[in-house]
Amino acid sequence: MMWEYKVTAEMYERMKNIDIRSVDPATVPDIRDIHVDPSLPPVGRIQEAARQMNGNPFVYRCGGILVKTSFAGTRPLQAVLEDCLEHSK
Repeated sequence: MMWEYKVTAEMYERMKNIDIRSVDPATVPDIRDIHVDPSLPPVGRIQEAARQMNGNPFVYRCGGILVKTSFAGTRPLQAVLEDCLEHSK
């Protein structure tokens, strides 16, 4: 059974606006350890990536560096992630 993760608008805003200074690096996954099966459908790949990222795609580690991403533009995050996953190899 596939893991399902539902995000409300309130949850999305909280994740997006998180103050990285308040994040314990030990609680954030290393992006190099995240592996998603490319044979999954786009929604499944997004769900699997979110699961491995503890539900927040805005904050992760790369080695010892804590990273917070942001997305500019008018496209919804889901559309951007679907495009990234669909065109990644």
